Amino acid sequence: MKRLLRRKFEAWLILLAAKILIDRYVQRAAVVSRRDNNDMWGMAEQLDPIAKRISSNYP
Repeated sequence: MKRLLRRKFEAWLILLAAKILIDRYVQRAAVVSRRDNNDMWGMAEQLDPIAKRISSNYP
């Protein structure tokens, strides 16, 4: 039971990080370069499947 809760919590934290990265994405920000914007979006897309695998105990 403890492992299940830990997996779910870790997956939730990863999804939270992905949400933060996606929310930082802006079309034309003066302080964030376009390349950094695109990198943050790409990282967020990569975090979603990782969180799903952790949550389901790597089927």
